[in-house]
Amino acid sequence: MADLDELYKSLLGETKEESLSLNDIIKTLKVYWDFLLKRWWVVVICGLLGGALGLVYTCLRTTNYEARYVFTIGGSSSSSSSMGSITALLGLGSTSMGAFSGDNILELFKSRSLMENTLLSPIEYNGDTITFMEYSLICDSVRASCLERDSEEGEEEERVSICDVEFPYGQSRSSFSRVQDSILLSKAGALLQTNVMVEKRDKKLSYVEYVFTYPDEAFAKAFATSHLNQVSSFYVNTKTELSRLNIESFQDQADSVRRELDKALSSRAYYADGNMNAARQIVGVQLRKLETDIQILATSYAEMIKNIEVLKLDLARETPLIQIIDSPIFPLPNDKMRKAKGIVVGGFLGGFLSCLALVAFCYYLQLKEQMSVEVTTLPTEKKEGEQ
Repeated sequence: MADLDELYKSLLGETKEESLSLNDIIKTLKVYWDFLLKRWWVVVICGLLGGALGLVYTCLRTTNYEARYVFTIGGSSSSSSSMGSITALLGLGSTSMGAFSGDNILELFKSRSLMENTLLSPIEYNGDTITFMEYSLICDSVRASCLERDSEEGEEEERVSICDVEFPYGQSRSSFSRVQDSILLSKAGALLQTNVMVEKRDKKLSYVEYVFTYPDEAFAKAFATSHLNQVSSFYVNTKTELSRLNIESFQDQADSVRRELDKALSSRAYYADGNMNAARQIVGVQLRKLETDIQILATSYAEMIKNIEVLKLDLARETPLIQIIDSPIFPLPNDKMRKAKGIVVGGFLGGFLSCLALVAFCYYLQLKEQMSVEVTTLPTEKKEGEQ
């Protein structure tokens, strides 16, 4: 009946909830503190082990070097009024490349093709010219492991290893094998995902920060410079491609008019020399025609040269200027952790985790003791009912 009364009260919400007082909290903390003091040696041992592990981690951890560039992009984004009138008259359209304006240049640094071109760029290494791809394999100790590799019995003959693949400088990209393409694609993707970081320092400013990290210091600096040059060249060439094509077209037309002008001058001279003492009027008429052709061609050539100079001026105005503010210099900053710091951090983590484990173990012991007490103090009526 007592149990039913308690159940009835709980259903009606008549049971009183017990609240923890400040005194109870202090007593509980004191129990845990006394439990930790009795087992201080466990905390010390775990702290020493953590410090040892921190020291080992510091010694074995790969150090990454950071090559950082800070640059800004300048240049006019719209055509001049003179260029606008000329292109409107000639039907050549605008030279503005909206797809490569604003912050879109940041996406070029994440381009796979430009990264692959950079990996295939040349670099001097021990007096030889090799590609960055080969240099990266040397830095990653892939080539060293290939030299130490022993032929295993029962190895499949058709199996292709990275040790059998090379990336020589000067090899045409179109002649790459499937394995070369696969390795190059994998390397480019890994670098873009983990080693390249490019962002604007402030949305209101035009300063762009480019960071490349790699375990080899010389490779990090050289590769960052080459990658930045690849992106800059592609950006400038694409931005000014239409203007350059217009200049080339005008130059071809001007050269053609110049050749016709030279022919007209020669024809006039030959005709005048052959009819020097002629008294017929037809000779004078023919000379007049040749002089008129010369004047027309000379005037057309002069106008074309003037337009070409205007186009060149506009090309210089349209060409973006990538101004380097900061560039990496040796020694490069790195994320190497000092041994003392590794020992302190490892010891602190080891001691802290051991304290948490001991507190959890103490709570488990208290909970177990409480459950055993409740079992031994069951009401006698309940025990008789169960019997």
